[in-house]
Amino acid sequence: MVEQIVVVGCGAAGATAAMQARKLNRKVEITVFNTEPYSQYSRCGLPYTISGKVREFDDLVLTPPENWAGLKIDAKLATTVNDVDSKAKTVTYSDSESMEYDALVIATGAENADPPIKGLDKERVYGLRTMDDAKVLATEIGKSKKAVVIGGGLIGMEAAEAFHEKGLDVTVVEFLPNILLAMIDPDMAALVEEHCKEHGLEIVTNTAAQEILGDSSPEAVRVQNRETNNVTDIPVDFVVVATGVRPVTDLAEKAGAEIGRTRGIVTDNRMMTSVPDIYACGDCAENPEFITRMPSVSGLGTIAVRQARVAGMNAAGGDVTFPGIVGAKVTKLFGMEIASTGLTGATADGYGVEVTKGSIKGSSKPPYYVGGKDLKVKTYFDKATAKLVGGQIIGLEDAAMRINVITLGIQHDIDVADLFDFENCYAPAICDTWDPIVTSADAARRRLKR
Repeated sequence: MVEQIVVVGCGAAGATAAMQARKLNRKVEITVFNTEPYSQYSRCGLPYTISGKVREFDDLVLTPPENWAGLKIDAKLATTVNDVDSKAKTVTYSDSESMEYDALVIATGAENADPPIKGLDKERVYGLRTMDDAKVLATEIGKSKKAVVIGGGLIGMEAAEAFHEKGLDVTVVEFLPNILLAMIDPDMAALVEEHCKEHGLEIVTNTAAQEILGDSSPEAVRVQNRETNNVTDIPVDFVVVATGVRPVTDLAEKAGAEIGRTRGIVTDNRMMTSVPDIYACGDCAENPEFITRMPSVSGLGTIAVRQARVAGMNAAGGDVTFPGIVGAKVTKLFGMEIASTGLTGATADGYGVEVTKGSIKGSSKPPYYVGGKDLKVKTYFDKATAKLVGGQIIGLEDAAMRINVITLGIQHDIDVADLFDFENCYAPAICDTWDPIVTSADAARRRLKR
């Protein structure tokens, strides 16, 4: 019988696991450890504290520290777990104190993965992963004029938008040929880049940041175009490095848990690791991708809380499963919604899935209704089975809700004919009789001859 649960980490995954364990089991003792001094907060909201769309940093705190006592959960903030002894079933924290557990949930998240760039140790070179990172970055507003963001992924682009909205000249330096390539295809990314540039953001792609120049703090970022080899120095007051993250697995490794090909902690459909009674969830956990069942680490808050629900309930004596990672993503840049789910063209190639796509230009409303916004829609189908495996939508309105429909379709194993037969609602002020995702399915259906 489970009497003591220990959760390491109090982000989206750790906090959710603890609360779900408490909901299932009212008697079990639960202790949560967090290295940061903060209780659960929204990491995804950090860029918006810089722009002012989130008014106060405290507004990001989802579970105030005083709430844990009401849940009868002992939250030990600013406390680091140093070691795990999986045979004795103990954790060691604050260097010398220890605690026994019957079930352990590891939710240690991820940390910034710094690229091989000279000068990263200078002052005013930042990451954007924690509350403290965002607080320091916010101090740059008012004393800086120029910023360089290295990395054109989700966090990099959201940070770049935030600083631009505060009046700074911002340049995004992306190593790959386009921004957001982990999310959307190159042709879709090119449309997003054009939109961002129209709003005043500088973006240089296919370009390697080589060195941050200056004495103690940045004066310029030296970059080299990967195609022409031309070297340029971009003047700067401060730098944000947003080149991705890596799972934090030190404790799991000490416990003897298997680390997978993604460098995340291998978990099964109950979110259990290779070590009995030890679970892992969130950004540190590797779990199968939904369509191909290949190992994947998502880095998404939506996945973290869903994995954590499963880990927490099972740690408390339940028996629930996690279905796998579809990977639905969305962001909004200068009013444009960018949404994707499932496989992209590149990931389909990487997994060896031959796909057929339906790609169309549509509108959020009928052509006769004033105010409709352009939508670019792609849907992907497995060429062999015609099953829906992915989708991408960009536009100034209604992209996110449509991508949710595609995600649900993937999870329920629908094919191209099913999506074409989807009965969408209709009213001229809201949407057309044939929704753009249905039209994209029709384009793919004709190619697949289904």
